[in-house]
Amino acid sequence: MPHVLLNKTFTQNLNAIFRVDQPLSVMLRQISKLVKFKNEGKKLIFLPENELVYEDFEAHFKEKKEYFDQNFAKYPVMFFYGLGNGILLKYLLKNKKHKRIIVFESELELFYLALQELDFSKDIEQERLILFYTPNLNPAQFQTLFAYPDIETSLKTYNFHIQCEFYEKHYKNEIEKIHQELIEQIKFSFLKRGNDPLDSIIGIKNILINLPKMLRHGIFKAFLKQRFKQVKNAIIVSTGPSLSKQLPLLKEYANKASIMCADSAYPILAKNGIKPDFVFMLERTDFTAEFFNNDFKEFDDGILFILTSVVDKNATKYLEKNNRNYMIVSRPLLFAVSLGLDEFGYLGVGHSVANMAYELAAALRHENIIFIGQDLAYADDGSSHPKDYQHGAEFESDQRRDLYTLAYGQKGQVRTQITWNLFRHALESDIALSKLKLGINTYNATEGGAHIKGSIERPFKELCETLLKENVQKPFAMPPRYDENKAKALLKQSKEDLQAKVKKADDFLEEIKKELELLQSLLPRDYVFEKLDFEALKKSKERLLKLIQVLKQKVIFTETLHAVYFHNECELVRLESVMSKNEHEEKELLILFLETQGRFFIELGEYIYTQNNAILECIKEYTI
Repeated sequence: MPHVLLNKTFTQNLNAIFRVDQPLSVMLRQISKLVKFKNEGKKLIFLPENELVYEDFEAHFKEKKEYFDQNFAKYPVMFFYGLGNGILLKYLLKNKKHKRIIVFESELELFYLALQELDFSKDIEQERLILFYTPNLNPAQFQTLFAYPDIETSLKTYNFHIQCEFYEKHYKNEIEKIHQELIEQIKFSFLKRGNDPLDSIIGIKNILINLPKMLRHGIFKAFLKQRFKQVKNAIIVSTGPSLSKQLPLLKEYANKASIMCADSAYPILAKNGIKPDFVFMLERTDFTAEFFNNDFKEFDDGILFILTSVVDKNATKYLEKNNRNYMIVSRPLLFAVSLGLDEFGYLGVGHSVANMAYELAAALRHENIIFIGQDLAYADDGSSHPKDYQHGAEFESDQRRDLYTLAYGQKGQVRTQITWNLFRHALESDIALSKLKLGINTYNATEGGAHIKGSIERPFKELCETLLKENVQKPFAMPPRYDENKAKALLKQSKEDLQAKVKKADDFLEEIKKELELLQSLLPRDYVFEKLDFEALKKSKERLLKLIQVLKQKVIFTETLHAVYFHNECELVRLESVMSKNEHEEKELLILFLETQGRFFIELGEYIYTQNNAILECIKEYTI
């Protein structure tokens, strides 16, 4: 029985927390006594050192109130370390411009004391106030946090505030750790959208080139149903430097698990007589397709090659040349989704082929997923790949290696690179979600390289002996496919839909052109500030904002456009968050807004035009 007070306010807060964070709610409900903190009015006392959390709360609150009112009153998202007594946060939540306030707190008792005194229940339920108990944090929570659109578009206004000096004194290391994790997530949010829209155009062209073949090959949803829960264990084979040492064991136990391998690992396994069940290809480059430019004859019987629809045309050319079985799935990218062919996808949310393999292993509900060769780091000798790698063990060794990450076994650091860090973050999120939602155990048997949070590090030999005990019936059946008439009908419908959407986008380009011409007349390059018609400029701003709001309905909104659109959204939030001191500054901000949006629509228009032409060029080749 708890000995501390469970008053009405606390109960309301607790019920609200239960709806968004059940583990925290349960932990707070189980508190029976307070041993570290005590609240005497507004005097919050740290008992072990008989220390005040706030030296003078009234003075502290006044100073912080003025600081936030003057500098952050228009910020939609704010990050805090420390809940304290909650009064400052309660004040900030009165400002409706703050859409989210995220608080990290290490002390369960401080949650308890603040939630006894102040009613945060509505803000918690609406997720305007998001509370994290730091000992419970995992990578998936960080990634989920930045999936909120208003948080994600506030990346350029990122701020991290410390409640008071008490926290800086006692939790300095944890504050820095969380700050760095947030910075990593911000980098991840930008990187995952790419920074080269023209590269996305190549992907769209590849999708359209591969579309007729996708419609004539395996149906992904039917494949999932066919293979669901058929095998308990999966081994994902990547091409980190450590792979070579695991090959003898992999060969010995290959018939006791689903063997899923990266495209780059496929020639290595073939050389060593280890037949994978599934071979994955994710990337769009012709360079990657060269992993299939070989002929292993009867070795390929029974292997299913699973390609994303963005891959280079040479990939299917090489597979067809030697009569290999393949299935094309779509990555859940905006253009692929817009085609409406959901039964053929989706796979490849992450950025590496190992991410893709893991997604399928989880979707097929393997109970245990084992990584080998997943180093995500350079070996001690500087090599980036195993000795049998098609392009040489030193293939990526000349890239910058000034980044470090926690090593396998959580002892020391290993050299890595930004791309591998991106892959690792995605894997860590997938692993955490798979464990939480599906109960899947993920093992890292790489025995080298980087530590992957959430994975269980075990020697490969131990896992083989304890988990891989029964033979699996192989080869697996190939996925079902549509007949030729159904495939042609789907292709015809896709072509007609794309033609109609391109026409609609062309009309929107005309709207953009007219508005930009008007803006140029209102705000010429050689403008004189005092002579500008600011009322007309305000109306121009309103019209530009309306164009942004209808953009997604007027064009084929794809990853090409989204990269530019997302960066502009972040810039809009930044501009709207700036505090102006007087009317003159307000006018300067208006001009800055219009100049920024003028450049955005010029760039956007160029990409819409390029995208439309690319689509029409590809679909005219369809024979129906």
